[in-house]
Amino acid sequence: MLMTEKVLLDPTSDQGKWLWVMSSIATLLYNIALEQRKGWWLRYHNLKPGINYKYQNAELVDLKEGFPEFNCLYSLVAQEVLRLLQKNFRSFFQRLKNEKKNGVAVRARSPRFKSSKYFFTLSYLQSGFALKGGKLVLSGGMEEYTDKKGRAKSRQHKEVILISGFRKLPDNAHSVTITHDEDKFYANLTYEVEPLKVDIVRPLKIIAFDPGVKTFLTGADNSGRLIEFQSLIKRSTKYFDKEIDRIKSLRDRCKRGSRRWKRLSKTLHVLYQQRNAQVNDELHSIAKMLAEGEWDIVGVGNPDKIGMVSDDPKKGHGNQNINRAVQNNWPLKKWIGFVDYKLEYRGKTLIPVDERYTTQECNHCGHRVKLDPSVRVYQCPKCGVVLGRDENAAINMLNRVIAGISQQKRNYKDFSVRIAFHRTLSGKWSHKEKLIQPA
Repeated sequence: MLMTEKVLLDPTSDQGKWLWVMSSIATLLYNIALEQRKGWWLRYHNLKPGINYKYQNAELVDLKEGFPEFNCLYSLVAQEVLRLLQKNFRSFFQRLKNEKKNGVAVRARSPRFKSSKYFFTLSYLQSGFALKGGKLVLSGGMEEYTDKKGRAKSRQHKEVILISGFRKLPDNAHSVTITHDEDKFYANLTYEVEPLKVDIVRPLKIIAFDPGVKTFLTGADNSGRLIEFQSLIKRSTKYFDKEIDRIKSLRDRCKRGSRRWKRLSKTLHVLYQQRNAQVNDELHSIAKMLAEGEWDIVGVGNPDKIGMVSDDPKKGHGNQNINRAVQNNWPLKKWIGFVDYKLEYRGKTLIPVDERYTTQECNHCGHRVKLDPSVRVYQCPKCGVVLGRDENAAINMLNRVIAGISQQKRNYKDFSVRIAFHRTLSGKWSHKEKLIQPA
């Protein structure tokens, strides 16, 4: 499996200028290739085949001969720029095809030109870089130099950049991408690792989670336990959203481009960074705890966020708060990505579970009852089961997971312990256990 390590670079001022020159040339190459494709389409639409990556890649040699400034760009980096444009066009045509097929309004936009004031991500695949003693060696294009005998020769330009922030550098990195954010350069090192081998032979331990906004995860496992993960994400986003709205309100009263507008924009960017850092830390912590836990298979529901949009006129301004919490501040997809690779590395499995009717269906008799989102307790009018709404859904998801491995289905009578995990302000995890009283 592939892993990525993000490290902080500490280039000198000259090296920083060199990276920005590489970025500007890459942006220029992207825009030239985009202009060529658009011009060809306008002139020969439906008359000649369109331009593709192979055609533009073959012209790179002629481009470097005609315009020497492109020689400072490493050849494989230039090829990755053209591959990115090809990928963007494929994505555009696929969206366009799907919209026409479904008969909806066409909203897909073709790739747009890039500005040189933003750093263009530089991608090195398989060659053009090396890791030596806590330093990153990057290759540029060919440059002319004079040897000791006065003869003119050419060589590959290389820069040795110090890596200032890292835990352990991989030995077998096969690709590097250089990014820039808030006046800092970063290197993303992609390398391959072997998943850990598990030699323990025992019955599979399975858990299934119903994700939510109020309680981040509510789960049920095949050992008879109901488990909750209470996250600080909602608390963090609520605080930062209030500050972000306040700064936006102040910035809207300023003239765009003024010193005060720039200062508030910088403050706004810092708030976004702090919010993302806290959310990512919480998501990684929950994912790591699950991956290092006792469960071999983890099932997670995949709710339809579009179907959770609230437009009830009775709720008024509450609709905005609900939709903001669900659509903007609910990082479920990001967390699933985190827990997926952490489980895979430890030889465990993540299974997406269909959430349809898990909330409405009774885990004991199968009777379905439609519930309003504000109703948090499930009551079955047929068999009399009284259980938390999310806990009932988690049990139903657990039954859908274990149905494929020939285990006996569970209902509320099989669960005797409720465990609630929460993270303290110091970053440590704590939990409380409570016996479930039989109904």
